[in-house]
Amino acid sequence: MHNDPTANNTQLVRHELQFASEANNEQLVAARELLTEHGFVVDTLAANEAVVTSAHGTDPDWQLIKEAFQQLNWPITHVTTAE
Repeated sequence: MHNDPTANNTQLVRHELQFASEANNEQLVAARELLTEHGFVVDTLAANEAVVTSAHGTDPDWQLIKEAFQQLNWPITHVTTAE
């Protein structure tokens, strides 16, 4: 089998995010915008959890994303990557 350097090395990966507290409407709107800016497709966004899909060729920069959510006063407590 050949490794084709022109082949698409991305795959869809689903991530589940858990938050420290329930969000208000303004935080939900800001969170959707933030996740979209980071290249995620938002599957579900609820008061205390989110399910997003990424098509990144590499792992998302979770530290940067967690810091951004901290600025929203809605910290991420746990991220699970679905297999």
